[in-house]
Amino acid sequence: MKIRWCVGAILVATLIFVTVKTGRSAEVALKDYDVVVVENLKVPTGSPAPESSGLQMAEKAVYQIGRYNEKSKLFGMVLKEGTKAPEIPAGKKVLIIKGEVKEYTRESVGRRIGRSFIPGGEFTGTAAFAARYQFVDKESGKVIYETDLRTGATGGNDTVEYAMDRNGEALAKLIVKFKGK
Repeated sequence: MKIRWCVGAILVATLIFVTVKTGRSAEVALKDYDVVVVENLKVPTGSPAPESSGLQMAEKAVYQIGRYNEKSKLFGMVLKEGTKAPEIPAGKKVLIIKGEVKEYTRESVGRRIGRSFIPGGEFTGTAAFAARYQFVDKESGKVIYETDLRTGATGGNDTVEYAMDRNGEALAKLIVKFKGK
């Protein structure tokens, strides 16, 4: 009886340890990075998203990260790849943010009318934008974190552009969260 109890306790302790370790592995500390460079998002061929949506989302991400950077002084520089910007000083750690458009759903009057029959459905949006982001250490070229972010638009702001703004803000909030750890 005591052997069963000991084996059971060891299994439970192992399960808890593995769960805690797995949960922490998803978080990454960005404290060491001084510069953020956002690349244009890739738009897969055959996607309903226009080619310009990758460029547009990168600009929105730079704007939102810069906005949060002003408040929290997270990074020395926030840049978009390909723009004329000051040289990155030697010795500064650079974080590159790459991405790919996963969903680009335009607003639809038909869906909006259909949702109006659902109680509270008139406040749900029909436009959505989703992207997969990768945080890459420039020095090593190693992907240090990946995430999928999906945002929608609601009410009077039911446009893909607004969903993209919210996606950029979600990315900036994620960076603030990891930079503070």
